[in-house]
Parts: sequence; structure tokens; C-alpha cells
Amino acid sequence: MERIELSTLAILAVILFFLGWWFKGWARRLRQQMENGEAVEPTEETVLQAPPPVSLPTPAQVSQEPDGPVPFGYKTTWMALRCDDPERVISALRPRLRQSANWTTGLAAVEAQMERRVFVSPALEGWVLAVGGPETLQEELTVQFPQAQRFMSHRTSGCFGWALYENGRCRRRYACLDGQVESVGELTPQERALGFDRFPTPENADTCETLPDEEDVLNIAAWGVDPRFEKTAYPPSAGWVCGL
Repeated sequence: MERIELSTLAILAVILFFLGWWFKGWARRLRQQMENGEAVEPTEETVLQAPPPVSLPTPAQVSQEPDGPVPFGYKTTWMALRCDDPERVISALRPRLRQSANWTTGLAAVEAQMERRVFVSPALEGWVLAVGGPETLQEELTVQFPQAQRFMSHRTSGCFGWALYENGRCRRRYACLDGQVESVGELTPQERALGFDRFPTPENADTCETLPDEEDVLNIAAWGVDPRFEKTAYPPSAGWVCGL
């Protein structure tokens, strides 16, 4: 047993000797390179990568003084969500910045940064409006509420559309972008009442000349909340600007 232990210790001593000798040689060569001004190639393990800069949302210039709901719906996108609590909508948005804002300044702030801000309205008879935000985020919201409606209206690009979701499933979606048509599901009774059967379908898009416009989008938005606010009077209130 003692011979075995002595042999093991001898082997370990030799290994430590050679490791020490190699390390001293490496340190000497490194010192000589630095003294001679030679470039020292760093190994991958010694390179420390700086974390990417964090881009925080820019606070908007807003007023918290309540005002009446301001008509909107031109050159924008928005959602109407069946919900009594705006905090549920804000939580679903996962904002990095939120500010209390009235309708006038809140909508103006979103218009300035449509893809990076969302204006969340107070509850309006069982609905909460979410104006602005990227399309991917709007898609996420459609599955988190019992009913969700999406609208888009961009006169310059000729892009108009609307969609209705119930319990996370798309019941109806229609979009017309510069003559390209998407139509999913049957026309709703509201669409038929508005004469929307005159609009092109994917089958007759090349021959049908009657295209939807921004007024048609505002008309069908009455599925939930009329963005013109002509039919119902609401008291002065304030919502929130959410920075994404």
C-alpha cells in the first residue's frame, strides 16, 4: 500500500512540475510580446461581449386632464376588445412604459409612433379600445378575450380591412390592399346590411371595381364601438399610452 501511495504522489509531482514549467514559459512569451508591442490574439474565452444597448420607450408629451372620446379611425389600426377592465388589456400588452393620457394627447402620441405605442381607452360599455401597435401584438390579443375586433384603414396605401374573432377563433376577416383581396369566413349580418357584398372577393378581384374605403371601415367598426362616437355620448375620461 505504501509503495502504491508513493508512486501516485510521484506521478502527481511530475505532472505539477510540467504544468508549472509550461505556465512559466507561456507567461514569459506573453510578456515579451507585450514589451515588443506585438498584437496578442485574445482567446474566445477571454473576450467579454458588451450587452446590447437597451432601447427604452420615449415618454410622450401628454395631458391627463379628462376629455370626451375623440373621433378617430383614419390612417390607423385599432382593436375593440370585449372587456370591462382596461388593466387586463394593458397587462396583455406587456408595456415597458405607461402614461395616463386623455383622448386627444393619447391618440396624437400613438400617431407619432404607431408601431411602438398603443392608446388604451377606458371601458366603454363592455369594450376597451386599443389603438396602434404592431400587427403581431394585435394577433396575440385576439386569443385573450372572448371577442376581439381588428380594423385597419390607410388611405395612402389603399389598405382597408376588418376582422372578427370569437373565443380566439377567426369568424370573419376581410382585407383589401391595393387590389389584392383576402376574405375568410362568411359575411356577417352587419356586413350584408351595409351592402358589403358589393366588394371584391379573391375570385372576382380582377373584374370588381367597387373597393372599400375608410368610411366603410368606420361603418363596420360599429360591431363594437363606433369610432366616430356619434351614436353614444360618453362622459369625459382618460386612458393610457403604453410604450412597447
